[in-house]
Amino acid sequence: MKITVIILIFIVVSGVLQHIAHETFHIVVGKLLGLTLISAKLFTYHGGTKVTFKDEEEVINNSDECIPKKWIIMNLAGIIGTTSIAYIILLIYSLLPIGYIKLFFWVLSAMFLVTDSGYSVICSFSKSGDLYLVSKYFKNSIYIKIISISMLILNIMIFISISRN
Repeated sequence: MKITVIILIFIVVSGVLQHIAHETFHIVVGKLLGLTLISAKLFTYHGGTKVTFKDEEEVINNSDECIPKKWIIMNLAGIIGTTSIAYIILLIYSLLPIGYIKLFFWVLSAMFLVTDSGYSVICSFSKSGDLYLVSKYFKNSIYIKIISISMLILNIMIFISISRN
């Protein structure tokens, strides 16, 4: 029972950390690219999570004509950033001795490996979320879907392989 409660706590903490990291990557990269942050709402009751930059609605409305590359980079920052962190977490996990800290990093690695790669698959097929503008920029290329699916499969395989050790 004790280990189940600990794992549940680790899952909740990992989920919150992953989500905050994802949105932080959007904010930091957006600001580095010169976008002006209007608001960042995390875990709101009605609106979920929404990071809004100045001129976002205008960019979306004009996305059939022109999408600035900095918007593509900012949109990809969350998925690429958290996936990169996932691999760093895996490295740390592999160096830790058996114990609760290693268990936490195992749960953390699962959350970071699977959440955003799964999210990218959903976004690539639904033409929404972080890949909405990316899909429009690349003319709804099948490669966006293939890359998303491949990333999810790779990350799941990596997680399974580290879990077997």
